[in-house]
Amino acid sequence: MATVFIYNKRYSVPRKVSAYGDKKLTYTFSGNTLPTKPLIPILTNILNEANKFLKEGSFNYVLINRYKDGYDKIGSHKDNEKDMDPESAIVTFSFGAVRTMIFKRPNFDSVKIPLKNGSEFWFHEIPREKKYIICSH
Repeated sequence: MATVFIYNKRYSVPRKVSAYGDKKLTYTFSGNTLPTKPLIPILTNILNEANKFLKEGSFNYVLINRYKDGYDKIGSHKDNEKDMDPESAIVTFSFGAVRTMIFKRPNFDSVKIPLKNGSEFWFHEIPREKKYIICSH
């Protein structure tokens, strides 16, 4: 399991992460480098859908974050890693249970968007939500 270094402490990444796209691409976040796996047909279809949002260029990379239950989360952050083109757009697709994505920007009210099944100036997060905690006994 990947770990992140935050405020001089190491933590486990509370979600599963995988990357797919053009050969030789990598994605680095908080000291973790994900090599790119070859695209599979379903992800090629998702990239094609994402490319419909662009006026120029095309996406060549898919980052998958799996949140298995309400305990899995990602804290407030900006997607400003050095591997990323700062001018590139980001498109999000959500599958499965509804989770809330929160966008924050200094001097603005937060915006909460429920991500239903089916440009990066904002900090954003998917917080822990107890109503989606799945317990198995």
